Amino acid sequence: MPDIVDLEAMRSIADIAVALAGFIGIILVLQHRDAAFMALGMTTIFGASFGAMMFALLPDLLSGLLSTMTMWRVVCGVFGLYHLFLILQHQFKQRSIRANTPIQLTITLLSFPVVGAKLAVGLGFLLAYAYEIYYLGLLWLVGVSAYLFAMILFDNPQLDTETPKET
Repeated sequence: MPDIVDLEAMRSIADIAVALAGFIGIILVLQHRDAAFMALGMTTIFGASFGAMMFALLPDLLSGLLSTMTMWRVVCGVFGLYHLFLILQHQFKQRSIRANTPIQLTITLLSFPVVGAKLAVGLGFLLAYAYEIYYLGLLWLVGVSAYLFAMILFDNPQLDTETPKET
């Protein structure tokens, strides 16, 4: 169980998450006119980015209030539930798992072990790896945001929900 958290790394993750959310928001507004895509994209991206920012700062906020073991159990458990909520929300708003690209489906399926590990720490298992699991979860959310940022930046036609115009 780690007593010392690398606060500088956590703050860097928070900074990256906020920067990604800002850039993505600007690009979404300027590039996509489809309201359904904007709602789904912004919800997913901002949920992941702001979740990464919030959870990157949470251990520092709670470390003075709770014992180390309790703090890791609380933050990992809540983070796991939040991550699970993001996955389910995205899939329900998308209305079909078949609407995912193969990469999106892979990311979604690989998210479940990450969520499971965080929930396991919250339940008192894998406590020796709490910091590493938590850090992986933060990087996972930032990675999802970066992936979506790249997809939007390169204007991937798979993300467009508009029907193609006939010429």
